[in-house]
Amino acid sequence: MRRQSSETWILEIATVCTLQMLCALPAAADAQQNRLLVESPHSQDVQVIDVATRKVVSNIEIQEHTDAVTGSPDGSAFYVAAQDDMRSPFGYQTNESGKVMAFDSRSLEPVWSVALDGSPNHMSRSPDGKRIYVPLYTRHWLVVLRTGDGSIEQWWPATIGNHATEVSGDGKRLYVGNMVTDTIYVYDTGTGRVLMAMDVGESVRPIVLDEPRGLIYYQLSRLHGFEARRLDDGSLVRRVELPPLDDAIPATGSNLAERLANAEGAGAWPYTYNHGLAMTRDGQHLVAVATVANYVAIYSLPDFSLKGTVPVGGSPNWVVCDPEGRFAYVTNPKDDSVSVIDIAAVREVARIPVGKGPKRIAFSVE
Repeated sequence: MRRQSSETWILEIATVCTLQMLCALPAAADAQQNRLLVESPHSQDVQVIDVATRKVVSNIEIQEHTDAVTGSPDGSAFYVAAQDDMRSPFGYQTNESGKVMAFDSRSLEPVWSVALDGSPNHMSRSPDGKRIYVPLYTRHWLVVLRTGDGSIEQWWPATIGNHATEVSGDGKRLYVGNMVTDTIYVYDTGTGRVLMAMDVGESVRPIVLDEPRGLIYYQLSRLHGFEARRLDDGSLVRRVELPPLDDAIPATGSNLAERLANAEGAGAWPYTYNHGLAMTRDGQHLVAVATVANYVAIYSLPDFSLKGTVPVGGSPNWVVCDPEGRFAYVTNPKDDSVSVIDIAAVREVARIPVGKGPKRIAFSVE
C-alpha cells in the first residue's frame, strides 16, 4: 500500500478543518445576530425587527400592557416588563402589579415569568447579564432579579415614583429617576444602599450616562430640553433647551374626560414634554426626543451644538442608537411605527410599521 506524503496528510486535515469552520459559520452568525425589540403596550405584544431589511420578522404576544424591554450581553435572551390591566378609568398605567418575563432569543419561547407586587417601570440589566433591576412605581422598594430563573435576589428600600433606571459600565452603581420626589437616586449595587440623591426639581424621565465625561443627562416632565449633571457630586452643569415650540402647550380641560384623553400628553400629569434620550457609543452624538413637537434633535458632544432636527411620527417616546452610531431608532406611539434616523445625514430614512402604541425599544444584544 502506498504511503501518503506528510504534505498530502496535512493538506487533507486542513481541508477538513476549513469545511467544519464553514459549516459552523451560519449557526454562529445566527446566534450573534442583533435585532431590534419593540414593546407595544396597546396591542400587548413585542415586535422583532431585522435591522438589515427594516421589517418585522416576528411578533410575540404578551397579553398584558408592556412597559419595558431589554436584551442581554450575548444576545441569548431578552426580557419584557408588563403591567397588569386593572381596567381603571384612569388608564392602563394605573395599576398595582405586573411581571417580568424572559424569552429565548433563538426560539422566542418564554423561559420564565415572575409576578411582582407593584407597577414595574423602566428596568435595567447589569453589564454581566446576571441581574435585572426593576423600579416599582407604586411601591417603597425596587427588586433585583436573577436572570437565570427570575427569582428575586434582593429588595432595596426606595420611595414611590421610581421610573427610569441606568446601570454604570462597571455595574457598581444604579441610577434611578423618580417622578414623585423629583430626584435621581444613586445606589451601590453591592449593598443596595443609596449613596447620593440628586434633587433636580421636576419629575425625572429618561436618563443617559456619559461616564467618560463624568456626566449624567436626563429629561424632565415639564422641560422642553434636557439637563446635564456631574456624576461625582450631582452638581448641575448645563440646561439645554430644544428648539422652541411653534405654539404654547394648551392647558387641559377641567372635566374628567378631557384629562383622561390627555393622560399621555403634555397638558396633564405626568406632563410628558419630552421622553426619549440616547447617546451613540462613541460619545459623539446625543439624540433627544421632542415628544410634544414630533421630532428628534441631534446634538454633537461635548459642546452640545445642535446638528439639526428630524420630523418623525406622532408623540415619539423612546430612542436607541445602533452599536456603530450610524442610525437612531425612534418609537412613534400615535402612528404605530418606528422611525429610522441617519444620524450623520440628520434625516429619516425609513419608517417601520409595528404594534399599537410602541414605546420602549432595545437591541437584542446589549
